[in-house]
Amino acid sequence: MVLYSTTPGPLFSLLYRRTLTMQSFSISEIKYLDASELHQWLKNGYTTTLHEPFQVIDVRGSDYIGGHIAGAWNYPYKRLKNDVKYIGELRNRLLEEHMQSSDETNQSVVNCVFHCAQSQQRGPSSAMRFLRSLTEHQLCHFRIWILRGGFNHWQSIYGQDSSLTVDYVPDIWQWQ
Repeated sequence: MVLYSTTPGPLFSLLYRRTLTMQSFSISEIKYLDASELHQWLKNGYTTTLHEPFQVIDVRGSDYIGGHIAGAWNYPYKRLKNDVKYIGELRNRLLEEHMQSSDETNQSVVNCVFHCAQSQQRGPSSAMRFLRSLTEHQLCHFRIWILRGGFNHWQSIYGQDSSLTVDYVPDIWQWQ
C-alpha cells in the first residue's frame, strides 16, 4: 500500500502555483516607524520617500484622553479585537478617504500607522488584526506600520507642539 506519491499531482501543482502568487499576510509585512519620520510625514502631508497618503490610527481606549496625534483616528483596541464589522468599517473608511484619487491604472497605497500608549501590545495586535482582515486584492493597497514607542514617546518629543499633538494635557504625562 502506497501512502504518498513521490511525483506531485495536479492538486500539489495548483497549491504550489497559488502559494507562489499569493501575497503574504505575515507579521513581516508590518514595519516600525520612528516618531521623527512620522513628524516629517505630518509636516509634508504624505510619506517622505514615496509621497503616499497615510493615516494614524490610535487604538487607545480610556487612555486616549490627554492628547492625540493630529489627524489620528481613534479606533479602540477593545472593540477592534472583538468586532469584525468594526475592522471592516476602518478598512472601508481608509479606502474611501485615501483612495479617492486612485483609478484602475494607479495602484495607490495608504500607509496605516497604528499605535497605543507604548505600542507594545494593543498597537501591534491591532495592526496584525487589520492585516489579517485584508483580502489578497486589498493587501496591495495598504502598508502597515507601528509607531515605535507609541504615544508615550511621541508626546515626550512633540506633545507641546499643538500643530502635531491635539488636546494635549501635560499634567497627565508628568509621571514620565
